[in-house]
Amino acid sequence: MKKKWGYWTKKKCQQEALKYNSKTEFQKKSLGAYDAAYRNNWLCLITKHMKKLNLKWTKENCIKEIIKYKTKTEFNKGASGAYDAAYDNGWLNELYIIAKF
Repeated sequence: MKKKWGYWTKKKCQQEALKYNSKTEFQKKSLGAYDAAYRNNWLCLITKHMKKLNLKWTKENCIKEIIKYKTKTEFNKGASGAYDAAYDNGWLNELYIIAKF
């Protein structure tokens, strides 16, 4: 359910963030709180308890990730690290062909 503007205070975002073990999980499962924390520069503060995912976005890992999404926009939103790695390394168009968007 979408919350009204201003619902996500710093305290509410902190409480919500405690439910998750990684920033990725937080973003996927509570986008409103994540976005509010990001916009207000609270994200680093409220996610200190979370594990850092040290995933290296190789071409193979990006391929495995992109096929989980139905559109380019979903890929960018759902796996921005993979999207950025593909873009930076010049694989993006090739991945789109593989994923058949």
